Amino acid sequence: MSAAPLAPGPASKAGVSSVPTRYVTLAYGDAGAVYAQTSMLLVSLLAHAPAPCELVVVTDRPERLEWLRDAVRIEMVTAAKLERWRGPSPFSMRQKIEVAAAMMPASGAMVLLDADVIAARPLQPFVGQVATGARFMHTREYELGSSRRQGNRRLWHALEGRSFGSWQFRAEDSMWNSGVVAVPAADAELFDDALALYDAMAAVGIRHFATEQLVVGAVLQRNGHVGEAREWFTHYWGNKQAFTAEIERRLQSAHERRLTPETLAQELLSNPIRLPAEVRLGKMEKLKRWFRLP
Repeated sequence: MSAAPLAPGPASKAGVSSVPTRYVTLAYGDAGAVYAQTSMLLVSLLAHAPAPCELVVVTDRPERLEWLRDAVRIEMVTAAKLERWRGPSPFSMRQKIEVAAAMMPASGAMVLLDADVIAARPLQPFVGQVATGARFMHTREYELGSSRRQGNRRLWHALEGRSFGSWQFRAEDSMWNSGVVAVPAADAELFDDALALYDAMAAVGIRHFATEQLVVGAVLQRNGHVGEAREWFTHYWGNKQAFTAEIERRLQSAHERRLTPETLAQELLSNPIRLPAEVRLGKMEKLKRWFRLP
């Protein structure tokens, strides 16, 4: 069972609750970087998302996003609800699936985004495809049964031939990156299916860190074609430190100049963040990170 829908908030300048495309992100906890990343994600959507749309952030710290209040819909979630969404013995981002289930619109489409994502170009072609029934996740990472990487092979060994409720994974099922999940509103029940699969896997001891994105990708793919959204979005998990520093610099400048989110969005259009989404670490950098050396 998914959580009950969150109470509707005030209509944003970007639209109302029945608009065709609802963009949703989750920001919680005390880390300031998360709110900087979330703010720039929403600014990038103001820059690139075509009307009609609605921008929604689900958060337990609404005061950290006050600057955006007139441009986006801020949904308060309690710490207790977040904890319930994580499930017993938390080990993966189960709460993302709960947010998707809770925030699905009655019509149109929903795009669920991680905080460390930025819309990189106009989204009209992307939105047009989702509006006609297409499904997207950020990128297809690997096929479960054919990856040769050791960790991926261990995961497939734990899944192969086992039943999780009514579900069995197939070798051709894929691991998808869930930094972006875009679906038409008609797919709402698929998030209930993903939650049921997640919980069935947890009940028998599966503890893979990426279980959330595994189950969402597998359920969506089993129900039809899934496309890659990376053409339109930058998911900078592989270069987060550099992106966050640049984002914080731009936000500080915007606040000093008393810019609105919409004005910063116009600046982002003319001066996008030009950093690589991923930086491969060399051996020394990996050792330094491992041993926390300066």
